[in-house]
Amino acid sequence: MEEGYQVALASIASGATFRLYVFLAVAVLGCPLFLKVVQRLLVSPLRDVPGPKNAALFPWTITIATFKWQRAQKLLQLHKDYGPLVRIGPNEVSISDWRYYRAIYSSNKASSKEPTFYLPIVFVDQHNIFAMTNKEEHAARRKISASPYSLQSMTRLEPMIRSKADNLARRLLEISSSATTGTVNAFLMCGLFSLEVVCKAGFGKDFPFEDTTDLTELLEAMDGSAFTFILDGLLPWLRPTGFAHKIPFVGESYQRRRQWEQKSRALLREFLQLPDKDEGYLISPYLSSVDGFLGRKLNHEEFVEEAMGIMFAGSGTTSTTLTYLLYALSRPGYETIQTHLRAELEDGGESVSELRKLPYLNAVIKETFRLYPTIISSLPRVLKEPMKVHDIDLPVGTVVNMQNFVHHRDPAVFPDPELFNPERWLNPHADMESALTPFSLGRRACIGLNLAWDELYIAVSSVFRNLELRLGEEMTEADMELEDRFNIAPVGHKLMLKVSKAEKLS
Repeated sequence: MEEGYQVALASIASGATFRLYVFLAVAVLGCPLFLKVVQRLLVSPLRDVPGPKNAALFPWTITIATFKWQRAQKLLQLHKDYGPLVRIGPNEVSISDWRYYRAIYSSNKASSKEPTFYLPIVFVDQHNIFAMTNKEEHAARRKISASPYSLQSMTRLEPMIRSKADNLARRLLEISSSATTGTVNAFLMCGLFSLEVVCKAGFGKDFPFEDTTDLTELLEAMDGSAFTFILDGLLPWLRPTGFAHKIPFVGESYQRRRQWEQKSRALLREFLQLPDKDEGYLISPYLSSVDGFLGRKLNHEEFVEEAMGIMFAGSGTTSTTLTYLLYALSRPGYETIQTHLRAELEDGGESVSELRKLPYLNAVIKETFRLYPTIISSLPRVLKEPMKVHDIDLPVGTVVNMQNFVHHRDPAVFPDPELFNPERWLNPHADMESALTPFSLGRRACIGLNLAWDELYIAVSSVFRNLELRLGEEMTEADMELEDRFNIAPVGHKLMLKVSKAEKLS
């Protein structure tokens, strides 16, 4: 009996010891976590920044919205709920006051690119001019790539752009007229136009007007790749494992990206056979110039990386701007805008230098930039200097975001901000011009903005001089809701229009 009593005591002692070990293990492991929670909630310099409570611990709210391609809309709602400065992560804030945009984005001294956002934006695992976070590396790459985007170079491209814009107008009319529904998918047609321009300007590649099969396949491969860049940013460990390719939908998106890469390599092989490949094309400087940061010319994989970057930045952006411009003007109740624009175009010239002087054309394009900014990503920056925002001090190292989708809707600058109203730009005040940031600012501003403007001037002129557009009856507002995929796209991936020849007004 005494022996059993001793066994029982030993069992109790061992159980107590085990529980003690468990307690100590939990304490050791949990104490840092507890301290981290306390630090983020009570001690962090961002503790006084308003926002969702969970944002102090983990950016759940904004991460979920990003996966749903609704980040821009969620940020707009957060700013409506919490004000001009919102905490969206443990060390991350969003700012809606446009007056801070220049201080953050125009100066390499004040801030730098946030690497975990930019580094995943690669195509064949090389550095490209957009994703570079090292300012010396970026400056060297921009120096060799800037010449083809100058206004002088754009003048040489003008006849080609006009030819492609005329193709766009012709396709819109012919397909709408022959379709049993009487409509044409202008979203697809705008995509083909913009991709045709960038392939010709970038790589000397022409596609036949009569057969758009190859061009459409390239466009669909690019469009279908979009989700992979969100995944690479949020789950950077996923793609290297190879597991992503086995997940339904996700695997299909990575397959599209692979198709895009293959088609890009084929296009470059054709380009390298051109006798004038060393000059005159957007990609030419990457082939012939020495990169000052690397101290050498780009190797072939770096060349492919920049080529895919040109297609990525130069096609989907302009095409979606044009898509939403056509949508805005083709809706019921907006017929007078079409008429006003057509009258101005009929009285004006056709060259870009003449189109730039047309006030209503500029107003329509600017209002499209405002309401439907094609690049609506936050483009996060890391503060290198302290910054005071609305009486709250943000320390060095804080990740700051500004989104043009949000500050373009500031009612103090743009009254009735959800209304498409080109007239607001006919006599704009200085704040309106300063708050409009479709191409970002400073040394990191879009290198292709001159090309984008020229494409829009010429395409809008070609379409509305000759055509009258009406929204297809099958279209709904939900079809044109924005997807925030870094650049924008309509949720329905279509814009069905009824197209007819326009009657001359004079």
